[in-house]
Amino acid sequence: MKGSRGFRLYLFLIILCIMLGGCSRNSGEASEEAADKVEMAPLQSPGVQNLVFQSEALDREMRLSVYLPAGYKASQRYPVLYFIHGYGSKETDMFDGLDIQQNADRLIEAGQIEPLIIIAPQMDNSYGLNAVANPGNPASPSGERYEDYLVEDVVKYTDTHFNTLAERGSRYIGGISMGGFISLHSAFLHSDIYSKVGGHSPALFLDDWSLAGGENGLVQLLYPTEALRQERDPLLLAQNRDLSKLSIYLDCGAEDSYRFYEGTEQLYTLLKGKGVPVEYHLRAGQHDGDYWKSHMDEYLKFYAGRTKGS
Repeated sequence: MKGSRGFRLYLFLIILCIMLGGCSRNSGEASEEAADKVEMAPLQSPGVQNLVFQSEALDREMRLSVYLPAGYKASQRYPVLYFIHGYGSKETDMFDGLDIQQNADRLIEAGQIEPLIIIAPQMDNSYGLNAVANPGNPASPSGERYEDYLVEDVVKYTDTHFNTLAERGSRYIGGISMGGFISLHSAFLHSDIYSKVGGHSPALFLDDWSLAGGENGLVQLLYPTEALRQERDPLLLAQNRDLSKLSIYLDCGAEDSYRFYEGTEQLYTLLKGKGVPVEYHLRAGQHDGDYWKSHMDEYLKFYAGRTKGS
């Protein structure tokens, strides 16, 4: 009997150890999963950092690359430039490929521009639009609200996590190629949010879609109907909206392979005729990183250049 009781006690202790060990492992796994879901606080120190945050409009995590200027501190508030990447590119390319950080650091140190925060958000190949289902193009996205993500989620996250001047007069937006389209479209529709906008070789298509997939290509994403074109095309928005409070910078390479200088020149002429503060620069160069890098100083001076006497 004693042997039987001893065996049962031994068996009980083995089972108990297994149960406790299993609980310990499960508890550890649950803790790790919970830790993965905790949003990491962004760094509050100068330099570039890559972040992930939850977008309400898109209902998923999205990425941001963030530049904080030298001397960044909690006692000071800074203007913000939202700088948008091109088609087929990503947010990190804005700093890795275009030397924005190096140019901004140098111009700030020289006193030629105000210290500013630069935000490069992930935009995928969305053209910054709130997508609608298009029965004529099964590949078209449905329900992806990139416009809301940019003007609501990204701006809100920036203003609540960094020391920004959270006001229209200190909020700018610009971009290259597709990013230029996104910036002009966003600023023209939301001039209450931004005070300056730049389109650098902006993807302004006229009526020739041969370089963008033809009649079943990009046009089906941008303007699947004439009604949507009226609501989205920066040229038509410029024609129909009051943009007098915006400052606008346009430029393009004279050898641009997409001939975006044609749409850019039309937009400039239209804005100039309406008395909107706008400048346009047609320079030697192609539709590539070398062109944009070579003019990054001019871009930054437009957005954050110090005024005389400041």
